[in-house]
Amino acid sequence: MASSQFIPLRPLSSSSTINSQSSASDKAIKKVLIIAYYFPPMGLSGVQRTLKFVKYLPEFGWKPIVLTITPTAYYAYDETLLKELDTNPIEIHRTETKDVTKTAASLSSSQQFKLPGEFMRRLISLASQTFFIPDNKIGWKKFALQKADEIFAQHGDIDLIFSTAPPFTSHLIALELRKKYQLPTVIDFRDPWVENPLHFYPTPLHLRAHQRLEETVVLGVDKIITVNRALKEHFLRTYRGKLTHNDIAIITHGYDAKDFALVPKARVNSGKFRFLHSGTLHSSERSPKPFFLGLKKAIEQNPELGEKVEARFVGLFPTEYMKFAKSLGLDGLVQVEGYKSHHDALAENFQADVLWATQSAVKHIETITQSKLFEYVACERTLFGIVPDGASKQFILEANGVVAHPKFPDEIATKILDLFERWKSGTLPVPSKEVVEKYDRRNLTMQLAREFEQMLFV
Repeated sequence: MASSQFIPLRPLSSSSTINSQSSASDKAIKKVLIIAYYFPPMGLSGVQRTLKFVKYLPEFGWKPIVLTITPTAYYAYDETLLKELDTNPIEIHRTETKDVTKTAASLSSSQQFKLPGEFMRRLISLASQTFFIPDNKIGWKKFALQKADEIFAQHGDIDLIFSTAPPFTSHLIALELRKKYQLPTVIDFRDPWVENPLHFYPTPLHLRAHQRLEETVVLGVDKIITVNRALKEHFLRTYRGKLTHNDIAIITHGYDAKDFALVPKARVNSGKFRFLHSGTLHSSERSPKPFFLGLKKAIEQNPELGEKVEARFVGLFPTEYMKFAKSLGLDGLVQVEGYKSHHDALAENFQADVLWATQSAVKHIETITQSKLFEYVACERTLFGIVPDGASKQFILEANGVVAHPKFPDEIATKILDLFERWKSGTLPVPSKEVVEKYDRRNLTMQLAREFEQMLFV
């Protein structure tokens, strides 16, 4: 970790401990600068974790000051997300940026992009990873550092720096600010960096550049947060002898119980057996094709399933996948609802019998836990994962769910048929109450606040 140790600018008194039952007093409040490229009103799963941390940190004695970008055109927007912060107004500083997203926005006539097809996505990814290191958001760095200096001039009493990635540019910003302002710095990995399944390295020089940057960051900060044990163990193996177990904390993804308060939860009985996938399907690493192949085989084995089953999709769904479903004769069973607000997406979850997720069996996928799984659990519906071995599979099994390997359509078909029989008999498996309660976002934010507190006493 960092070679130098820090003394907090304002040492905390013994009375400034975390109180999980009530908000901290103004006297005890500490300030944390949160660096996050993705933040509401931008949508999709990348914003949820940061949003919920920001929402609940004040309850545990921390005032978040958010550094992010000025909203630009993006694949999805959800204006309702910022309203969650209305009851406890948060200071948000937005900057300009010069990156691929911004450039694309300048060419767009609307606020939202159309999700590119698989071929175009791969072409864009190849170009980005060839010319931008560590990612195509590196153009934000200059603007973020300038704005951070303004923030520090306004808030000379900031206690800690926190950044979340991807994009990993956020961590480079955090590290530079740590060096300049000599403050304890905590970085959050929602996904792996060098061993990210979505990363492509055109040359060995590209790979080495990423490795050097990752090493500089993880050894140059004071605490690392990961979303699962597999990712923590990856860092410990990679930096054996340089990182210890105490240098890395695990704070999983989760769900916000308040999001469910006004959502209708009773399943309206339509007489149909409904599978629902919520979220973005945008690459070969997260494709519905194995599900469609398994469903096709299952219907061939039991034609009754074809009369009863519905396959519903809420979120961004490229047209190429509908074409694939049609080629299998499944298009009459597929319902594509498109992107919906977070509230409406949760309402859709409750109208399903089985909530499912998928991951392709690609290298390093074992360190990825899909954030949607945690909201699936909170809906107390059956979880079905078409996933290889790894963190997502372990979580689904913990939640009393069912899994099948994406490379084996026959296995997928068998599991679908078993779920169909259990649906008919009213015995579908659901997560236990203990598992549901374990992943509440408020409790997870309390864990983060504790990590922050420990940094102030190093």
